[in-house]
Amino acid sequence: MRIIVCGAGMGGLALAHGLLGKAEVVVVEQDVAAAETGGYRISLNDEACGALADLIPGALMEEIRLVSDTGSAFEQFTIADSQLRPIVVAAEPTGQDRILAQRQVLRVLLARDISASIRFGSTVRDVAQDDTGAAVTLSDGSVVDGDLVVAADGANSTVISSFLGTSPTRDLGLTGIAGWAPLGTDAPPTYLRRGPALAFGADGTGVFLSIYNPPSRAATDPTVAALTGGPALIWGTINRSESLRGTRHTSAGDLVQQAGALLTRWSPWLTEHVSASDLERVAAFRFRAANPSGPIADWTPRSVTGLGDAIHAMPPTGGRGASTAICDAADLVDAITEHLDGAPLYSALARYQRSISPRARAAIRESLGPVRVINALRHRPAQALARPLLSVAGAWGQRRYRGTP
Repeated sequence: MRIIVCGAGMGGLALAHGLLGKAEVVVVEQDVAAAETGGYRISLNDEACGALADLIPGALMEEIRLVSDTGSAFEQFTIADSQLRPIVVAAEPTGQDRILAQRQVLRVLLARDISASIRFGSTVRDVAQDDTGAAVTLSDGSVVDGDLVVAADGANSTVISSFLGTSPTRDLGLTGIAGWAPLGTDAPPTYLRRGPALAFGADGTGVFLSIYNPPSRAATDPTVAALTGGPALIWGTINRSESLRGTRHTSAGDLVQQAGALLTRWSPWLTEHVSASDLERVAAFRFRAANPSGPIADWTPRSVTGLGDAIHAMPPTGGRGASTAICDAADLVDAITEHLDGAPLYSALARYQRSISPRARAAIRESLGPVRVINALRHRPAQALARPLLSVAGAWGQRRYRGTP
């Protein structure tokens, strides 16, 4: 059986690992190398850690843990105000596995041992299927044939759009600007030492914050070692797209200036770090999401299916995208194994597509929570009400949770 995986993101690479020895796998990816990717921090929850451990070799899983933040790096999640005073500090469940990984590092490691199966620099133009299988046409006109095509190409999936004739996701009208700033001499808010945070301003601006600590042991892989770097603040602003001058074709320096303009009245510690960001690691991206109350992968499958954001996109505000995609990959490996054991492909895929819907809907709804807050604060009456409420909540939180700037 020949399986074409369109997209070398976390879900696509995990799937390729899980299919080794079961089928011939070809991964087509538009990026020219594994390290050539956007994104900053990936959070893998307990379910995803278990799924990934089932899909990849044990030695590789241990290597991922060694170069990622685990344990106390995600003991809690904090909601803060614009002065980075904590309003709510929510403890994560104890006894659960968690990994906070650099996206570049995780992708490099997952791609390394299966590089012979990955065709980097290959952009999908369209997909077609018939009773004998499916074919992927690339932008250079070449065609890759297979028995099954898996869409793993992200929130604005070319595979799904060409296959269904429409996209199952919509633009949320929000744009993120994200960056990576070396930590200065001033200590960060202490709650960031124990987990990421999401801060809100009264005007509806949101900011994601996370502290990166380099691994205590040097990475043995030279490519990974070059990517680790020193301690840093990973930040990301979230704002209505209409409030920005434009981000699609602008420079990293201009993106930093626009982010700085959004944060004029915010914590000086934050604005200083944003202005000192590494320009090579600044990017902007639009938020997209599927409708959690709408259909999720509800077509009758023959030889095309999908996983992750390609079929149930969610904004990064919930930190659930990579985890959900990896869990999808594990379930799809089970479905393909069922087919190889004798079940018809269409029935195995249909059961897989039905099974992932509850998990996907829950993750989308959770991820849309902060989006609703940002959208509610776009109106001036709501801003006028939110400003004193956030100020009071921040002052109360400052007294309750000590040790913040």
